[in-house]
Amino acid sequence: MRTLISMTLIAFLHLSMSTNANATEIHLAQHFSSYSEESPLEMDFSVVNEMLHAGVIYMGYSTRKLSERPKEIFGTRFRHYKDRATENEANRFFYESLVKQQQEIDLLKQSLELIPEETPLNLYSKEEQLAYWLNLYNVSLINEVAKIYPKYDLREYLYGEQSILENKIITVNNIKLSLNDIQYDILQKNYDNDPLIIYGLYQGNIGGPNIRRKAYTGYNVYKSLADNAFEFINSNRGTQFNGGDGEVRISQFYQRNESFFPDFENDLKQHLLTYAKKTISEDIQAARSFNANIKNWKIADLYGSKRKIRPSAGTQSINEAVDNELYTKNMRLLELMRIRAVNLGGGSVTVTDIETDDEDELPEVNDN
Repeated sequence: MRTLISMTLIAFLHLSMSTNANATEIHLAQHFSSYSEESPLEMDFSVVNEMLHAGVIYMGYSTRKLSERPKEIFGTRFRHYKDRATENEANRFFYESLVKQQQEIDLLKQSLELIPEETPLNLYSKEEQLAYWLNLYNVSLINEVAKIYPKYDLREYLYGEQSILENKIITVNNIKLSLNDIQYDILQKNYDNDPLIIYGLYQGNIGGPNIRRKAYTGYNVYKSLADNAFEFINSNRGTQFNGGDGEVRISQFYQRNESFFPDFENDLKQHLLTYAKKTISEDIQAARSFNANIKNWKIADLYGSKRKIRPSAGTQSINEAVDNELYTKNMRLLELMRIRAVNLGGGSVTVTDIETDDEDELPEVNDN
């Protein structure tokens, strides 16, 4: 696989970051609220596109089929747990390669931080600024996940006491920001509490919204967010139905973002119905309650983040264990490619006005 980040980016960045101000002393929403409504200015996200095109495996829309049952690896006491409903869903990212290019991804993040120093954000349109914040958020999140890869379970990393979402890892206009600052203090307040925003905030785990193969832009941002919402809501990661009991299972992602739904169940129901296919809309409409218990905290990497395999006493040598682990990874990759082929070629969703087999051309999605 080719280099994820162009090495020319290194030559581009010789600027030093200014002294950081304390974000708590500034009303973030107000500070970043100005925009130019008819501005023709566009930001250059070409290097973000380069990283995403090289690193993201587009998996297509969910068919809601369960994955195969986990198998015990021969010669070990190891059984790889997986949630069969969600295991084969969500786009995957090639973290295996990115961890070897930490300097380049750090520089990409810094180049995004420096954009407002070259041209103030308030000279851009509101849509262009939304694309900027989403791209900065996602590149920063990917950068942090790459640092701890191959961590298997991201739950504590995202929502534990030392959550990466709370750390001040970003600097814009000399202001230190966390990922949560971007989500709740800038985007939520400046974009009218629009729940579409949450689908653009990549979390790194299978159970969250998709990372896309193309950067957000002012032109495509709302179409892209709507496509992510459609994909998520109509997948096992977003909604599940047990049949006839009036309860709809939903992702814990909605519970964590309940502030975007002030009257939670009613607002969420209307939101789900906006993007639900006909095959599930009747169940959502008839729902008497929502149970936020769908989750999959596994990192959405290419190989399924297989844990280190240790041989059982007297059954397997270290070399055999390593060979077995490599075999398991390769089989997982082949499995993902088979699932991708099915997702792209089947199901009840038709895609029009599209030139490629991925999301890049921003297809119009029609429910048959």
